[in-house]
Amino acid sequence: MSDAEEARAERRRWITLAEGVAVAGVVIGGLTLWNNVSERRSAEAERTAERASSVKARAALALTATPENDGERLALSAADRRIERIEVRFPPALKVAPKSAVGDVAIAADWVRAPLLAITDGGTDALEGRLPVAVTAVWWDGDTQHRSSAIYDLVFATHGRVVGGRSLKLVALARLEGATAGVGRRLDTLWAQELGRLAV
Repeated sequence: MSDAEEARAERRRWITLAEGVAVAGVVIGGLTLWNNVSERRSAEAERTAERASSVKARAALALTATPENDGERLALSAADRRIERIEVRFPPALKVAPKSAVGDVAIAADWVRAPLLAITDGGTDALEGRLPVAVTAVWWDGDTQHRSSAIYDLVFATHGRVVGGRSLKLVALARLEGATAGVGRRLDTLWAQELGRLAV
């Protein structure tokens, strides 16, 4: 091989090496770009999940029920917000119209006393039962109105009296599950199960 041919072969080797380095640089640049885009998407997804979790946490509601006036009512409150209004739905089978309270939010024993005493009449005078109800609470966070609906057990107790027949008082409110479409049917199903337990 002549010196000229050798020189040409050497140049070809250098060109091939330079092309390889250039291709490697393009590949590395592409991988770096893909990695950066992937990290940005992942970070944005985490921020979106955190925001959604924060909104859900603010919308979740833990109601506290405090018996007042010897069980004549259950005053409702929440630790971190002021409840403006409640709407309470009862099992359709009980034939009690939905009730609401504004400002002074409470569930009154008078709302359910007559039907519950009638249903449990003829059995033991002293019993404790659970009436499933759907409670929707409404409150404001700044200028935004929020609503939270769930099914609760409204715990009641009946007692015999020397004069005036049996009495009924409200004892507690215990969350069962979130309220969804078809809440009336769900309330009736839960109420039928409770009536079976009470055997009335």
